[in-house]
Amino acid sequence: MTTFLGRHSEADDHLDQLRWLGHDVRVVTGGHDKASVLEAFATGLELPEWFGHNWDALLDALRDLEGPRGVPVELVWDGAHALRQADRPTYETVIEILEQVDEERDDLNVTVIAR
Repeated sequence: MTTFLGRHSEADDHLDQLRWLGHDVRVVTGGHDKASVLEAFATGLELPEWFGHNWDALLDALRDLEGPRGVPVELVWDGAHALRQADRPTYETVIEILEQVDEERDDLNVTVIAR
């Protein structure tokens, strides 16, 4: 299940709680258009060289994202508000990809922070 936190939520407390629970918290920050969002994911998640900076490559990379064995991965997209305001179709595409991966993987959870 994808967790959505608004601009005025206690996002940092949420992330601290996940870390306290032992989750492998991976934070991707920002993006204001397709190119910058794809770059934010590539950089924030240290995606492999084969990452092609397109939607299919992002989906494949998230499917293959590994964490320590037996430790849940919490994928956090922080700063999603800028993209939602500037380019709603791209924002919705990112959300669809994140929700798809979240549904496919038992060991991965997604948090989207719109601040």
